[in-house]
Amino acid sequence: MSLRVVDISSFFSNTCGGIKTYYRNKARHLPARGVECHFIVPGEKRGEEAFAGGTLHRVAGPAFPGNQHYRMFGDIAGLSRLLRGLRPDVIEVASHYVLPTLVYRAIRTLGGSPPAVLGFLHSDIVGTLVEPFVGHLPWGKLLVSQAWRWVRWRHRRYDGTLVASHTVRRAMQANGIPFVTWVGLGVDTDLFQPIPAIRRSRPRILYSGRLSGDKQIDLLLQTFDRVHEATGAELHVAGDGPLRGRVEAFAWRRENRVFLHGYVDSPAHLARLIAESDVSVIPGSRETFSLSTAESLACGVPVVVPNRGAAAELAVASGAGALFAAGDSSDLGRRIVDTLESTPTRRADMRKQARGYIVDNHGWPTVMARLHEAYATAPC
Repeated sequence: MSLRVVDISSFFSNTCGGIKTYYRNKARHLPARGVECHFIVPGEKRGEEAFAGGTLHRVAGPAFPGNQHYRMFGDIAGLSRLLRGLRPDVIEVASHYVLPTLVYRAIRTLGGSPPAVLGFLHSDIVGTLVEPFVGHLPWGKLLVSQAWRWVRWRHRRYDGTLVASHTVRRAMQANGIPFVTWVGLGVDTDLFQPIPAIRRSRPRILYSGRLSGDKQIDLLLQTFDRVHEATGAELHVAGDGPLRGRVEAFAWRRENRVFLHGYVDSPAHLARLIAESDVSVIPGSRETFSLSTAESLACGVPVVVPNRGAAAELAVASGAGALFAAGDSSDLGRRIVDTLESTPTRRADMRKQARGYIVDNHGWPTVMARLHEAYATAPC
């Protein structure tokens, strides 16, 4: 069965990896299953380029206020013309604020049988944008409830919702959102794999991800000095984002203890950086999958993650992670120290368990088989 699938996202960045990695692997794996892959994202100007085995279309739009790594769709007429020209069988929407309205407006102009529209929940809207700011207030529960009501209204309009973790699937179903399908996300297990142990004088901690408030990297910065004092560990940071200046200032005051790698666009370079680490730390408690966690486990590197969110799901299922109390930097530090000081036998066990779990459940071919089934069974 041949399908033309168009992914549309307002949150695609050349220097932030989650959506980009997902799109890249769709374009590599789905054409062999008869899927023609197109991706529509905002750009500085209109353009079209080859993207792995698919095509990336850029629609001109302004930079997102306060975050120059992302842009908004500005040429709405251009977006409509592009969709009319592509005439997709399935549209996958990755941003759920204004974008769905634009997509449905464009669909009305297509004529003929309309495409199926699926929403993929890549970010925890309620947990990231609402709960942290109002959840502690006397009327916070009401606002959180109203936020879920908005999410429910938005996703009920889709023909189905795709999610990357069972954690998100359960939350959405508990809040009355129908037709939720778990497909997961994946890792290139041929690239992200263990390497022979490296003998070095200091253990290595890695943070790999976007440098932004929702990733809660501040928790790691707050506890690092204590961890270094206890273990002599050094910290390596791979990523870019709005908090880059703060992280750079932190590193500058800790010369020869904190090393910044910036955004690592080369998957091979990132895989090596992860595999050379002794522990990978994912501080954010609002992950809907946590690609950094999965990549670390694929490399046989134990992880320290919060006891909330989808990163915990991966850590527990693999048996190769330690959980800290979400939001507690002191507990995070203790768990990092415990992991670094674990016995060689325990570390070998975690390495084997981590790798085996990801290979069995989150290799990209396995994920793409689930995704293809979701597309093929979507109501048109």
